[in-house]
Amino acid sequence: MKKLLMALILSLVVSASCFAAGASGRFAAEEKAADALIAALTGTGTYEQVSKSFAQPLKAQLTAEKFKSVQDAFKTQIGTIKNINFVRLIKEYNIEKGYSGRDQLMYMGTVGKDKSVHIFVLFVLENNAPKVIAFQPRVFSLQAQPPAGAQDNVKK
Repeated sequence: MKKLLMALILSLVVSASCFAAGASGRFAAEEKAADALIAALTGTGTYEQVSKSFAQPLKAQLTAEKFKSVQDAFKTQIGTIKNINFVRLIKEYNIEKGYSGRDQLMYMGTVGKDKSVHIFVLFVLENNAPKVIAFQPRVFSLQAQPPAGAQDNVKK
């Protein structure tokens, strides 16, 4: 009886790890591609390195020259991004339709003392490999917010 129980538990553990292997493999590939894209956008990578992970529509639209202008726009409009790190994986899911097959990785970094930037990188499967279809930065001000209820104490 003990042998049967141990065999059952072992088979459940092995099958659970096999199901997780597919998702973790996709995430690892997405993170590697997004890290290379973030490095290129912040100035330490090249178009040739990141275009390998672009989906065909993005590769057709975003040539090396256009990518260079995107890099320049990052530097002039956003500034120097420091301490940028992966912070979140978002899997697009619809209650009625289920998983859409699209993943979004979010990176967050700082720009000076008063701004932060979030960079979103969107992936889909193309030929059974995750490919970047879009990316977007969002800049936020880091202004100190008054404590809750502080405005109630202000005399009018």
